[in-house]
Parts: sequence; C-alpha cells; structure tokens
Amino acid sequence: MNNNEIREKIFGLIELTRPAEWSKTFGNMVIAALLAKKMLFEDWLTFIIAFITAGPLLWGGLYTLNDWTDYKNDKLHKIKKDRPIPSGKVKPTEALFFALTLITMSFFISYFHLKNNVLFTICLTAMLINQTLYTMYPFNLKKVVVLDLISGSLINPVFRFFAGWVIFKQDFNAPLPIIIFVVGLQFSGYLLYRLSSKEHEQKLGYKSSVVILSENSIKLTSYIVTSISGLSFVYACIIGILPLKFLLLVILSLLAFPLYYDALVNPTKMNLKKVYKLTYLHYILFIFGFILLSYF
Repeated sequence: MNNNEIREKIFGLIELTRPAEWSKTFGNMVIAALLAKKMLFEDWLTFIIAFITAGPLLWGGLYTLNDWTDYKNDKLHKIKKDRPIPSGKVKPTEALFFALTLITMSFFISYFHLKNNVLFTICLTAMLINQTLYTMYPFNLKKVVVLDLISGSLINPVFRFFAGWVIFKQDFNAPLPIIIFVVGLQFSGYLLYRLSSKEHEQKLGYKSSVVILSENSIKLTSYIVTSISGLSFVYACIIGILPLKFLLLVILSLLAFPLYYDALVNPTKMNLKKVYKLTYLHYILFIFGFILLSYF
C-alpha cells in the first residue's frame, strides 16, 4: 500500500465517523453542561473528555457501524454511493473493526477517566442500544413506520443532552423546556431529512414513515414541532431558566429562515450537501452564541 492509498484510507475512516455530525453531541452537551454548572470552563477538561467519549468515539463508532450495515444499499443511492465503504475507500471488514474499536474505547474512557460516573455510562449505553435497534438486523427500526422516527431522532437527542448534564449533576432533573427545545429542533430537522430519502427507500421496499405516511403530514409535523421547540426556548427565557438576553439567539436564527425555504417547502428535492453544511454551521454558531451569552 503506497502513501496515497494510506492517506485515502485514513481520510476514509475519518469520514465514516461524520465529524460534522459531532456538532449535535457537542451542542446538546454544552447547553446541558452550562445549565448544570454555570462556570463550565472551571471544569473544561472534564467536559472535553466527556465530549470526546460521547461524540468522536461513541457516535463516530455508531455512524461507522450504520454505514457498514447499509453499504450495499448505499451503492444504489445517488449521494451515499460516494461514502467510503460503497466507493471502495474502506473495506467493510475494516469499517466494522474500526467501529467496534471506537465504541469500546468510549466505554473504557467512561469507566476509567470519568470517576466511574454511572449516569454518564447509562447515557452512552442507551444511545448504543437505541442505535443498534435502529440500524442492525433483525430489528432495523429505520424500516418500521413511526418507530423509525422515534428511534432515529427522539431518543438520541435526549441522551446526548443528559450526557452533558450528568457529568456535573448526578440526576436527570434538567429543565423540561430546554429538553423540548433541543429534542424538538433535531427531530423536526430529521423528519425533513428523511423525506429526502423517500424515493430511495421506496425502491428498497422499506415500510418506513416516509414511505407509508403522506409527505404533507410529515412536513406539517415538522413545522409544528419546530414551532413548539422555538416557543419552548422563548418560554425558558421568560420564566428565568435562561436570561432574557438569550432571545437574541432566536432573533438571529429567524433571520436565517430564507436560507432554509426551499428545503422546508420541497424537502424531497432538497440539496442534501448544501442543507447539511448550512444546518451544522447554523447549530455551531448557535452554540457558540449560547456560550458567549452565558459568560457576558
């Protein structure tokens, strides 16, 4: 194997972990940690270790595992065919070994370097079990109507959030409006993302929500959940969970609405790569705004 092949292999393995999607874990954990411990940067090392454990390691492994289970179907997808396994950059056996290694490392660090934090390990375990049910045979919840939506983006955001909360507070008693905001925002986006795969899933014979349910009902659900999520954040500011100055984040986010218009109106035809970049950039900026407002 020459240097170019080695380089391609390394970049392929990194790509399998989907670094852009770590922003969901990072963002959820930051919001939770700042609510649980006002001066997060006093324990910045604890937070960074927890994020690496839950994000790059656990979710990097789970994303890789997902691509391993789907690589034959991904070869038939107009965009996913370029992913590392179906494109041939990484062999399926290499991807499986890599996934299991990352997941094992996440639990190793959780046990030995986070003061045996049982609740944090519970969060990791819940995400592992849920994603296994979502991805792996014989469960394959991603092919089952309604359950695909619940498993795909209702359960995981909750435990991403609490992974940040429990490293500073040994309970699950976080403010409900913030949980609704975090979960609702990611769930509504996931609904529209799934609609972009409708044609592909029909060809594969899936009985998933986007195949069985009407496009309008899924779009309407996404719009309603987005509204509830935003109102929950506003409510959290009004009742004092967050200072009123955090409403600035809502105003700035609304200014970005025109950028999402095409994807919201016609999600089955959305430009996935463009929307991906826009969504993750928006969330990262939101999180850094959240951090800045927490300290100034």
